[in-house]
Amino acid sequence: MELSYGLKDIKEASDFILKNIKNKILLICGEVGSGKTTLVKQICRKLEVTDNVSSPTYTLINEYNSHNGLVIHMDLYRIENKEDVNGLGLFEYFDKHFVIIEWPEIIINDLDCNHSILKIEYLNKDKRKINLTNITI
Repeated sequence: MELSYGLKDIKEASDFILKNIKNKILLICGEVGSGKTTLVKQICRKLEVTDNVSSPTYTLINEYNSHNGLVIHMDLYRIENKEDVNGLGLFEYFDKHFVIIEWPEIIINDLDCNHSILKIEYLNKDKRKINLTNITI
């Protein structure tokens, strides 16, 4: 499933994503500056997150409160190997919470659970294209 959108359409893009994902694990891939965190912020608004949403680039994992439980936001950009991923306790979140992972490439081929992959393509300064795929294991 694909959708092109501009910054003014980001609410519609987040609605499209939340309507079409089939599980609570969302992996977001895209180049630096493609708008991953901006889109995550809008998704979190739609999930009724009550906390301030920020990039977990340095903390690696942010937990946000919402009216429907915790939303977990992870950024694996700085993770160098799969052993470091296991040390984070990342997989312990999967069964209980809505999980959003930016830069998931290090784990994307090893997941043995249902998940959705969102690829963001930078078209120009004001336009992005997203491609959403649901993976059923």
